[in-house]
Parts: sequence; structure tokens; C-alpha cells
Amino acid sequence: MADQPDNPFTTIPKRGSSEFHKAVTGRRETQNHAVNRFTPLSFSGTAKQLFGIQFVNILLITLTLGIWIPWARVRRRRFFYNNTRILGDGLDYLATGFQIFKGWALVTVTFLALYALPFTGVPFLQEFFFVVLMFVYPWALNRSLRYNARNIAWRDVRFDFTGSYLGSFWNLFIFPSLGVVTLGLLLPMASKSKRDYIARCYRFGDAKFASDSALSAYYGAGLKTLALILILSIPLIVELLLVTNISSNFTPILSPLIFENFTFFSVILIFLITTRYYHALTRNIMVRSLRLQGGIRFNSSLSGFRLAWITVSNVVVGVLFLGLLFPWAQVRLYRYLTAKTEIRPVNDMQGFVDKQVDAGHSIGDAIGEADGLDINI
Repeated sequence: MADQPDNPFTTIPKRGSSEFHKAVTGRRETQNHAVNRFTPLSFSGTAKQLFGIQFVNILLITLTLGIWIPWARVRRRRFFYNNTRILGDGLDYLATGFQIFKGWALVTVTFLALYALPFTGVPFLQEFFFVVLMFVYPWALNRSLRYNARNIAWRDVRFDFTGSYLGSFWNLFIFPSLGVVTLGLLLPMASKSKRDYIARCYRFGDAKFASDSALSAYYGAGLKTLALILILSIPLIVELLLVTNISSNFTPILSPLIFENFTFFSVILIFLITTRYYHALTRNIMVRSLRLQGGIRFNSSLSGFRLAWITVSNVVVGVLFLGLLFPWAQVRLYRYLTAKTEIRPVNDMQGFVDKQVDAGHSIGDAIGEADGLDINI
């Protein structure tokens, strides 16, 4: 009997004993700790996979004279969404190429007709339709947001977007335009308005999102960005002074040429760095104030300088390699964004998701009528 194997169940404590109580309590504490903390999103896709997808897309777009574009967009989006992991589960992108094709065909025909208007000989006809399109744009943008949201699901629950025409017209068109017209004075206010509007119009099943960020935080981000613009502009100002004061030391042709090229690339570089820097700061503000009904919170820890470096280096690599490394650049940027985005779920996350399932399926009934104009912001 000495060679008989040990009973593997002899180490399990009996129900009701103090050892059993400690084991169950410890397991529950571990589970609670796992959900009551911020967990980063992750991305499992690779540049090699995206390169294969885009190679086939380009080939089919060429062979079909552009008709494959809607299906190419679906394949690309499905790659990014399906490989985005939230608490271990990926997102599902449910749109089809044919659904997007209808909206894409409408947009294509509209713009072809618009640019053909001058050949009709009717004066100001094209300008008139450009004004009309300006008022159509918020409707198209709102419809695109709703269509894309309804075609994204997590754990079999669909998202939704409930924005209105007037809401999108003001928060996504008029207010940002005022921010530009006022030379940035109202830009932080426009950023807050835009981000809060998008957040409160999103739904996950029947649960609502909300964001109530402080306006002072956006103006703080704006002041930091302004300071960065001034610092980065110092070399440009110095170059301008040098060219102005000692231009006689340069040849008449070389001096203006060097200055113009230097100015052009400097302005582009400053624009890329500061816009991505500002985007990172304002995204952090919005995501940190974001709440999903039921107690679910979010966090974002993007570095403005890191995001700017990734963007600028991606552009440089793309130019040097004639766009061949564009899939690598896209995956690199997307992986950084997901890694710096976190979610803090609630204890009854499974029950919360189960509660949203019915609402998610009912939302899906509207997909048939949401042909969707494919516009991204």
C-alpha cells in the first residue's frame, strides 16, 4: 500500500471549516482586486498582418477601379477593432462592405456632379451647392458616427450614438470654427464642448456615457501648447532675423531659397508637434472624466511629447520609404493609444453586461436603415 498514489483531494478544506472560509474569502478579495482597478487596453495585431491586408486591398482597388474601397475600409477597421482587447475580450466590427458601398457611391457621385457644375455655364451654381454642402456636412457627420457606433460591439452588446443635427452642427462644426477664427482664444472651450458632446451621446447597450471635465483644465492645456509653440518658434525667429539683417552676405538666389524651405518645413514640424501635444492633453482630460452608467471609469495617460514623436517619426519614415512602412506606423500609433487607455470595471461586470444585451440587440435592428456615410473625425 506504500506505493498507492496520494489522494489529491485530501488538501481541500472542508466546507464550513475556518480553512474553507479563508480560501473563499481570499479568492473573492483577489477577484475584487482584479476588477476594482484600472486595467489597460491592449492590441494584439501586428504590422505584418496589416501589411498583408493593405496589400490585398490596394491590389483589389486597382483591379476594380476603386469599387473595392468600401470593402477595404471594412477589412482594415475589422483588423484594428478585433485585435483591441478590453478586459481580455476583443471588439467586434459588424459592418459589411456593401452597406458602406451605398453611402460611398452616393458621396462619390455627389462630388463628381459638384465638380462638373462649372461646365453647365450657370454662374455661381457650384458656389451655391458648396454652401448647401456646408449645412449637409453636420447631418452626414452625425449619421456616420451613429452608423459606426452601431456596428461596434463588445461581449455581444452594441454601442450607439444619439447625437442630433443641431448638436453636431454646433459642437462639431460651428464651435471649432469659432476657435480658429478667434486665433485659438475659444479653442479650449470648443475642445471641451466637442469632447463632452461626443461622450454624452454615446451608449453601450442601454447604459449612458457622461463626461463633465473642467473648462480650466482645457485652458491649461491650451496655455501649455502655446508655450510650446513659442519655444519651438525660436529657431524660426532667429533665422528670420539673420536673413533680414545680413542678407547681403548671401547670394540673391540661395538666401531666399534656403529661408523659404527652412520656414516651410519648420511650420509643418511645429504644427505636427503642437497639434498632437494638444490632442494628447485634451484626450487625457476627457477620458479621465469619462463615466459609464453603472460606475465604470476610464483613464488616459498619453504623453504629449511621446505622441508628437510617434507622429513625426511616422511621417518621416513614411516619406523615406515611400509609404511602404505605413502599416507599421499605423500599428505603432494605435498600440500606444490603446496601451495608455485604461478601464476600471465594477464588481458585477458580468451582470452589468448581461443587463445590456437586450438593449444591444434592439439597437441592431436599426442597422438596415443606417446606410452610413463613411466620415471619421
